[in-house]
Amino acid sequence: MDRRIVFLFLSFLIILSTTPSYADNEGKKTIRIAGDRNFPPYEYLSKTGVYSGFNVDVMNAISIQTGIKFEFVPMPWNQAIQALNDGKVDAIQGMKYSAARDKIYDFSKSYFTSVQAIFVRKDNVRIRALQDLKNTRVAVQKGDIAQELLKEDRGIKLVEVNNQQEAISLLSAGEVDAFVGNQITGQYFAQLMDKQDNIKIVGEPLHPEAYGVVVLPKNKQLLTTINEGIDAIKKDGTYDKIQRKWFGEEILSWSTYLEKWLFWIKIAVLIAGSLFIGILWWNRQLKREVGKRTLEIEKINKQLQEKMLLLQENLSFQQQLVDSAYSCFMTLDQNGNIAMYNQKAQELLQMDTALIGQSYQMSPIVQFIPTKQIEQTFHQVDVYLQQEVKWRRNGEKRMISYSLFPHKNQAGESIGVILNFSDITGRKELERQMAESNRLRALGQLVLGIAHEIRNPLTSILTYAQLLPKKMDNKEFCQLFSEQITVEITRLNDLVGDLLNFAHPRRSTPTSFRLLGLVESILLLLKQQYTQKELIVSTEIPPDCEVFADRQQLQQILLNMIINAIQALSAGGHLIIRAKSEGSRVLIEIEDDGCGMEEADMEKIFEPFYTKKNDGVGLGLAISYQLIKENNGTIQVKSQLDEGTTFSLFFPNTSTKKDGITHVSSHDY
Repeated sequence: MDRRIVFLFLSFLIILSTTPSYADNEGKKTIRIAGDRNFPPYEYLSKTGVYSGFNVDVMNAISIQTGIKFEFVPMPWNQAIQALNDGKVDAIQGMKYSAARDKIYDFSKSYFTSVQAIFVRKDNVRIRALQDLKNTRVAVQKGDIAQELLKEDRGIKLVEVNNQQEAISLLSAGEVDAFVGNQITGQYFAQLMDKQDNIKIVGEPLHPEAYGVVVLPKNKQLLTTINEGIDAIKKDGTYDKIQRKWFGEEILSWSTYLEKWLFWIKIAVLIAGSLFIGILWWNRQLKREVGKRTLEIEKINKQLQEKMLLLQENLSFQQQLVDSAYSCFMTLDQNGNIAMYNQKAQELLQMDTALIGQSYQMSPIVQFIPTKQIEQTFHQVDVYLQQEVKWRRNGEKRMISYSLFPHKNQAGESIGVILNFSDITGRKELERQMAESNRLRALGQLVLGIAHEIRNPLTSILTYAQLLPKKMDNKEFCQLFSEQITVEITRLNDLVGDLLNFAHPRRSTPTSFRLLGLVESILLLLKQQYTQKELIVSTEIPPDCEVFADRQQLQQILLNMIINAIQALSAGGHLIIRAKSEGSRVLIEIEDDGCGMEEADMEKIFEPFYTKKNDGVGLGLAISYQLIKENNGTIQVKSQLDEGTTFSLFFPNTSTKKDGITHVSSHDY
């Protein structure tokens, strides 16, 4: 007969024989012992209503050894603890030891080691250990030891459940992020509920501790008899049988073991025979292959020598190519040592070859490239492009442009830094001369514009002055004269003020401030204008978006831009003001769906006195352009006739002075 069937039959007889017998134990007190009714495989009520499990079998075995009559009282775990505290039961048949529980209860000798575990869904990759449970929802059984493990951490939201089956259901449904409970019971319910495919255990086993019977201190004497029973069932092998029944490996019959041994013996003989034949064949083939391999090795060596020669030629060509470049190049290895530099770099930095293999901090590049930027490029935090700095070499002031790139291998890992820099002093001087030429040209245009703008009000004033002697007695003329002279003089005064702002804008005092409040104040100021035209004005600016600029000057810039947009819109038009952070700068966009501009007009809109408005002077955008430059900003314009215009303003969100070196940005306006 198969041993498994025999073992199950004997277990059934043990359960029948452990049913309390009032006749055999007449006069002895019945011990009411509580346990969880849904904690398989330790203790649970089966579908037929029979209270079964590992703990139940252990208690029945102790009952046989000691004569104690147990009355099992299955209930939810938290109620079982409360029943023991209230004296409604005499003991709990299985509880995990903890220092906190030891202060309340007396424990029997341990008859098992209980282990807790963290259960999560298989798609969860964030939770790997106990410390990862912060700020998560964790299911625990009421009264379970897991509550003691987790209650000290206030960042965990505990979700109490009546049993571990309910916890597995909540975890599988995604209503909690994790479940902490008994490892064996959790696995049992996961398999029972067919959830093992989407639930996993993570981390090391938690809190392995002794597991035994507990009573209140007043019933401590009961533990003496129970401990004797535990020793007895362990000594006679009953405990081992019960443990294998609920947790152990499958017990195979002798015929099965014999079949397995014979199978592996056959495999071993087959492998040994194959190896023997293979060795004989290999020895015969080896002599043939040695000759072939020798010829192949000689051929490979020859090819290798040719490739080495080709490689040397390529390296020489690359060095010549780098040396012939207009820019200076230098590479650093992963330790920050100089690996290579070209001839242009050697001439500019006045270095010798002794610096190869030395730290870059010993080279002159640290005089104009901040060490912090090089370190950040090592870690692929930033890439610096076309940075311009001033450098004093041997008392001579030079202008240097440099770029930093991470040097990566095929796996994308950073193995160094590539530095590209050049002396742009001559180019800057040429740009200055061209700017001076452009300034003189603009000055001529400015003078023409001033003459035109001043001539109009002066003509009006002269005309009224010539008519004044003839119409001195005409009250209506005197009234009109007084009003028009005031208007024309005010117009001249405003023109002079705008010219002063254009020629000598106030030096900016940039600070960091939130952009949304500034835009809201401007829109409040212009509310009457866009309300009268029934315009739709909306903003898309994050509340925490900050800009580093002169607040008053930026207000003037935005005011000019928004007024222009309002004037370009027809009734019912749409104006959008949006902003967002882009790394170290802030983008501000002013977009309208108004009349738009032609391409020829877009090239002149920032020139002074250029306007297509009948009552305009043409200094608003010119002054705004000057103020944008003063605040280290840039501006871009996109427009299409009859479809609308978008002004894009870029400003820094932090100061541009870092590491003791003033960085001069190259802006394309």
